[in-house]
Amino acid sequence: MCLIDRELCVKLLILILFTWTAVPLAHGFGTGAEGCSGDCTACHSVKKEEAAAIVRGLDPDASVESVAPSPVRGLYQVVVKRGNDTAILYLDFSKKFLIAGRVIDTAYKKDVTEEGLAALRRIDPGRIQLDNALVLGNKNGARKLYLFTDPECPYCAELHRELASLVKEDPGLTVYLLLMPLEIHPDASWKSDAIVCASKKRMDKGIELLEESFTGKPVAKGGCGTSYGDEGKKLGQELGIGMTPTMVFSDGRVVAGAKKSAEIRKLLDEAPQGTTTAVAK
Repeated sequence: MCLIDRELCVKLLILILFTWTAVPLAHGFGTGAEGCSGDCTACHSVKKEEAAAIVRGLDPDASVESVAPSPVRGLYQVVVKRGNDTAILYLDFSKKFLIAGRVIDTAYKKDVTEEGLAALRRIDPGRIQLDNALVLGNKNGARKLYLFTDPECPYCAELHRELASLVKEDPGLTVYLLLMPLEIHPDASWKSDAIVCASKKRMDKGIELLEESFTGKPVAKGGCGTSYGDEGKKLGQELGIGMTPTMVFSDGRVVAGAKKSAEIRKLLDEAPQGTTTAVAK
């Protein structure tokens, strides 16, 4: 998945490929045996203004929010903002190569770029409308978690199982399930209508239908005359959420993708409770 919009990615890649000339690799890492073998920042530095000038040369609409050493030796991490989108790019120490892509830690099998973006992203839970939310666990729990999910998303099904187990272990946890059907799942929209409609009458029935969809069982078409799927998509767009599953914690942190219950519990423990309150009309 591209870190920034497709147009900017294409522009960056084309300019990198056709306007920059190659430089020896050693230039980005120091000056040989007596170069930066320890603390690379002792030999190399870049000012925010320098990085901003490089980025503006490629896209005048992009601005640089911050520059810091990246987890990868020889690269700076550059946080770029373009409109409402935030991205992480990487600038080499020679300041001649700007890299648009993801850094994967092969030892720990984790997406370093995604973790960096997650640390930057925040959504005020007070902006999340709960009118159409399904509730998993204690509806009056002190600990809150907001999950954007899709009834046909296999990763959502995986995360749902973890959360269903977690709410049994933690009686003080409330999980709000917000259905956000994706276009790639053709039946997700009408299924969302049927599931939310059922939950309006009986919450347990709505949860049951969602779990049946996750396990591949047929879901009968039905509705209440309202396109709950469209409303869910609109809410996700307003909040800048483009994939499922996506969790929002009480401190506003956004975590995308399926996680194990132990990791979710750790994130819940790190998030202060009672600082924000989501909105129900």
